[in-house]
Amino acid sequence: ADLQEVALMALSELVQNDDCRAPNVNAGGIEAAVSAMQRHKDSAVVQEAACEALRNLASYNDDNRIAIAEAGGIEAVESAMRKHEGSAGVQEDACWALANMAWNNNNNKTAIAKEG
Repeated sequence: ADLQEVALMALSELVQNDDCRAPNVNAGGIEAAVSAMQRHKDSAVVQEAACEALRNLASYNDDNRIAIAEAGGIEAVESAMRKHEGSAGVQEDACWALANMAWNNNNNKTAIAKEG
């Protein structure tokens, strides 16, 4: 889980730069983050790092919002929130991730409300 945390933190930092966002998405960044969340459900640090990465990937990018939802990102984030209710870091980054996924995307808003 330590390696996953570091890799997700690096992804999160990289995708804050517009020039780096698309290459990381094309290289499977979204799927990697969601997969890490599914494989390390008990690790709050992995869940927090993945939520932060998804938050940044969804920021200012309509296509990424759709891709995250299609990859199961909404369900993964909401699962992390339920599993780690006592982790302020998971809760904060998960809320931001969901907010960014919902921004300007009615399908994601509906999916988030349905899951939540």
